[in-house]
Amino acid sequence: MGGPALAIGLAGCSSESDTSGSTASGIDEGTAATTRVTTPDEPECDYQAIDPDEPSGTVKLVHGRDTSDIEFIESTNSRFESITDNEVELNWVPVGCYAVIRNSMSDGDGPHLIERNHDEVDRYDRLDFLSDQAGNIDLPDCVLPDKALELSRFDEELVGMPWAAQTVALFYNGDMVEEPPETLEEMTSIMEEHHEEDGETFGLGYPINPYYVSGFAQAYGEEVYDGEADELGIDTDAVEKGLRVIMDDLKPYMPDDPGPGAQTSVFENGNAPFFISGPWEIPHLEEEGVEFGVTTLPDLPDGGTPRPYAGYNTLFFGTRMDDDPDGAGAARNYARWLATDEEILLEHANQENYVPIHTELRASGRLPETIQGFADQLETADPMPRREKMDHVWGPFGHAIEQTFNGYGELRDNLDSAAAEIRETWEDAELSSAADPELSVNRLTLESADSGCGVF
Repeated sequence: MGGPALAIGLAGCSSESDTSGSTASGIDEGTAATTRVTTPDEPECDYQAIDPDEPSGTVKLVHGRDTSDIEFIESTNSRFESITDNEVELNWVPVGCYAVIRNSMSDGDGPHLIERNHDEVDRYDRLDFLSDQAGNIDLPDCVLPDKALELSRFDEELVGMPWAAQTVALFYNGDMVEEPPETLEEMTSIMEEHHEEDGETFGLGYPINPYYVSGFAQAYGEEVYDGEADELGIDTDAVEKGLRVIMDDLKPYMPDDPGPGAQTSVFENGNAPFFISGPWEIPHLEEEGVEFGVTTLPDLPDGGTPRPYAGYNTLFFGTRMDDDPDGAGAARNYARWLATDEEILLEHANQENYVPIHTELRASGRLPETIQGFADQLETADPMPRREKMDHVWGPFGHAIEQTFNGYGELRDNLDSAAAEIRETWEDAELSSAADPELSVNRLTLESADSGCGVF
């Protein structure tokens, strides 16, 4: 996989098979999973992952997975094809290649499904990439957490199916840490034990950028940017308080260079007990032979609870769904199947380090211990803001925290300057859009037209 409180109260949900044979549409009911949930206060919830009443066809799926992951997704799709009369046509299009997708749609050959992070939705909606499937598909609300169900909709339209997620959590070296810390005080005690002033060993590796620091920035109740309320929060007291944990309590135990190279190397070389990053680091750490575990970020003083950003892997419904009924039926079955089939999700976790959001699987004890640590962190993680205005937050916010880490200016002054820059950029963008509503759309597609994106 590429790199950058959820209720688990639905335990008891399981996948069962009805071995009554094949349907008229060619679906093998022996493999059409039905999800069932029973809780003390709710009746049994049935969910059929593969709907035998859906028509069969060819699903055109756009994805941007890493090269190492392509063979795995091909194998996954073969599994789906083997239990249905459907075919899956894969098209690799890197993230940001909007012109390729838009041109294919103009030619009538666009995708039924686009696999991307959830925060692309505002941009995709503005580019008219999305199909509202409300009334055509029932979401598996008995096994998807509330946050995922909310992310399936945008502006009251059902536009996608979230099925996995990623966030940052706390790695710990198993040879240096006997019990993973639950509080900042416990973590500090372990960092002090291993940190040396001569720079040979450190207490923590922690790349300083907006995505990674979001957990502490949002630990005291404010948002870096609240996309739903359209409010910027980086210049609030609460965000400053969370970031001061990094600057005052963590920085003294970290390498001086805030970049990912320096911060990652101290952990992968066995020279730090802790490292804050995401599941994309797992393959490299395993190759380096590091004995590590993953746990949640520590609780902070004064009731602070880290809320790092999370990205939700989502199958967006493309406009091809509106013009190709057979392919649309196959695509809906594929989306339901990928989001609910526990064995497929477990394979994604074991082989490619995807973090399932399926509530039963997360509570089952079947996940690898490292993936379970990230799944636990998702309980308090916040989905990245979905509004495009967040694009203008990353840069100034990141510059402010990096400048502060490097000793250039005071934290609050840097945050105030960044906030002013962001608001000015927003105002300019609104004026530009008002003058020419198509300008920003055209800029998106033109900028990606000749950037090595390829064609379908």
